[in-house]
Amino acid sequence: MLTRTHATFFIIGFVIYVLLMVGVGIVCSKGKSKGKDYLTGGGRMPLYLIFATMGATLIGTGSSIGATANGFKNGFGGSAYGMGAALGILALVLVAKKTKLRSKNFLTMAEEAQFHYNGNNMVKSVMSFMMYIIEVVWLGNHINGGATYLSYVTGLDLTTSKMIAVLAFGGYVIIGGYLAVVWTDLIQLTILIIGFISITVIAIPAAGGWDGITQTIIGAGKAGNLSLYGIETMGTMAVISLMFSVAIPCLGTPTYRMRIYTAKDDKTAIRALSLSGWLLLTFSFLPAIIGMAAFTIATNTGAQAVLEKPDFAFAYIATTVLSPVLGLMFMIAGLSATMSSGDSDAIAGVTILIQDIYPVFTGRQLEEEKVGKYSRIATAGTLLLAFFATLFAKDVMGYISNVIGSIIPGVSVAMLLGACWKRATWQGGLASVGVGTLFGVLYLTVPVFSAAIVSMFKGPAIPVTLVALAAEVIVSLCTKKEEMSEERRLALVVESRGAGK
Repeated sequence: MLTRTHATFFIIGFVIYVLLMVGVGIVCSKGKSKGKDYLTGGGRMPLYLIFATMGATLIGTGSSIGATANGFKNGFGGSAYGMGAALGILALVLVAKKTKLRSKNFLTMAEEAQFHYNGNNMVKSVMSFMMYIIEVVWLGNHINGGATYLSYVTGLDLTTSKMIAVLAFGGYVIIGGYLAVVWTDLIQLTILIIGFISITVIAIPAAGGWDGITQTIIGAGKAGNLSLYGIETMGTMAVISLMFSVAIPCLGTPTYRMRIYTAKDDKTAIRALSLSGWLLLTFSFLPAIIGMAAFTIATNTGAQAVLEKPDFAFAYIATTVLSPVLGLMFMIAGLSATMSSGDSDAIAGVTILIQDIYPVFTGRQLEEEKVGKYSRIATAGTLLLAFFATLFAKDVMGYISNVIGSIIPGVSVAMLLGACWKRATWQGGLASVGVGTLFGVLYLTVPVFSAAIVSMFKGPAIPVTLVALAAEVIVSLCTKKEEMSEERRLALVVESRGAGK
């Protein structure tokens, strides 16, 4: 925790920053924050905006605070998260190319799933609920990351800091909707890239140069941290498991698909996603290096609070190594990473509620003039649910690898096979989701089972994916696939939206 004077300085800066984002959201979303435009921003985003919002979403809590903490503990292992996410996004690019997703004019990922599985309404309903849960889980991760910053800076307990983070995320999203998210992401991406590059340049000499960092790490008996992706420290299976737990959710996370659906055209979507994937891959080494510098400084100064809780690593180096003014800038860079991801997951979750789940219960779309009002209410409710999800989280990377690695792979397998395997049936898709989710829940709730999985796979993502894959292949081969034209499948998707009154 900082001195009272520094803490007050940072809190004031944080409040000003959030108010600035609210102001930007109001101005940039003017004329595009009512009706369905609240959820899509008009649906014809240019390359630079899709790239910016996708890049800002990817460089989020896991690839900033989580990766820095992992770099603190495992050296270059901190860059494994970025590699995994980049591979996942590049895989999504291949799916988008093959299926020409943008040209189908889907509004949500559940509609895409319905299309892949012959317009089946049950698939859409199940996927709607699963995808909403996924967004709540991801949003909880970003709230947890932002709260960790605030807790370190202010000395407030983590629960109170999470409440503040929820209010920060919600401010401009509730007011401006999707367009506010996209434009604030552009600003936040610029801040966080400049911030992380600058703090890396400053942190290395502050830690005694690269020689000082390597000598401290070797002296602490952690020479394996200097190996590529920390493989000598973490072990091959642990590195693969971490990368996989980040890569496979990219195929099943609605936020990423939303960037495709709202792009100007297929070419724009594919180029933006490809560029953001390569950006993340390059960026991923910065948090790892910052983490190693933080470990060096904390070890040499005996900073026990950080040595005991590595999630404080980025906040520690930004506030201890730098002057208050520079420290504030870099704390804002870190907060930008968490906020730019959190706002995207919030609006994606709300879109699912309004566009998919509401018609499941009512049989019709929400009236156009009510979309904005109900979406804002839904945003508040989604943030509240995500807050409760974070009450069980202990650290950022553990949350990603365990909770996200357990819940999402079944959906990812169903989306991948539905798009790329002509023999996949709707029964097989539901089997993938059902079996994968059940396996993940057992992992999270049965200690003996989770211990066995960890001993073999170092995490749940790989085994959940394997059982979901097996379930879909077996059930699909045992059920009949009805041949249906693309035009007919698209017609069933449109029909399932219902008619507003």
